[in-house]
Amino acid sequence: MEEQAQKLVKATQALVAYIQDNHVYDKLADGGCGLYDTYRSDPFDEAISNAKAAAEEMAKALAKAG
Repeated sequence: MEEQAQKLVKATQALVAYIQDNHVYDKLADGGCGLYDTYRSDPFDEAISNAKAAAEEMAKALAKAG
């Protein structure tokens, strides 16, 4: 079970890093003149933050257990 938890932590960290590094957004607004503004909605941004925090907590718990 510990190995599965470590894999989940690594996958979550990789996903969060990808979202942040590649500027992934879930909203699009028409800025006029054919331009669009992309941004993250509050729920999406909160989900990213929560996933990051949970992965960090789990990594610490696994380090203590191991």
